[in-house]
Amino acid sequence: MTPSDEFQRLAKAIALRDKPVFDALLEFEKTGRLQTKQRLNFTIDKKVAADFRKHCKKLGYNMSAKVEESMRKVMETNDSYKK
Repeated sequence: MTPSDEFQRLAKAIALRDKPVFDALLEFEKTGRLQTKQRLNFTIDKKVAADFRKHCKKLGYNMSAKVEESMRKVMETNDSYKK
């Protein structure tokens, strides 16, 4: 087996096993940028959302970063999250 054949075999195995990682690498090859974030869509009570937006703006917080931080804390509390 040539080094090129071995590389192709490994690439196919990685693509099947770690599709999100492989897709990110393909995107990087196309754009030169690596995306590590994913856009999500949640339905949240209007007042809670408005109050949270005001709170974050007042304190200079990034809303997404605060939501992500809260998600991590919930997962760590349940011992189901490993960085």
